[in-house]
Amino acid sequence: MVQITSDGITPLTIALAVAAKQTGGLLICIGHEDHIEKSKALFMKNSLENVIKFIYGNPCEVIKQYKNIDFAAVDCKLQDHLKIFKTINLNPSGSTMFVNNFHHRKDGISFAEVVEGKNWGVKSVTLPIGEGMHL
Repeated sequence: MVQITSDGITPLTIALAVAAKQTGGLLICIGHEDHIEKSKALFMKNSLENVIKFIYGNPCEVIKQYKNIDFAAVDCKLQDHLKIFKTINLNPSGSTMFVNNFHHRKDGISFAEVVEGKNWGVKSVTLPIGEGMHL
């Protein structure tokens, strides 16, 4: 499970970490060090430090290290979110990509338009929740 975030640790991060703990999985959280370091105590307090791995750096480069991702949460506030959509290596047997802060995108291009050329069986839906979600 991968989360690529511009906001550091959010309630979504906590929820994904709890899901990883319940399923015996691991959450890889990719973002900027200054945003994440401020909130790491939340994980210690909730016994979630063993199910999350923080990776710092350029998300477009870091994501290339991971293959067959089964679940990804991508923040559209990131300037290069379209590049992430094109670069991410999802599990061909089935995966889910959750796109949040969808209304912050400035490009006018939908997630489905970006990935339809990847030969994936894409089904998508936009939900009017918060800043907009796209599954």
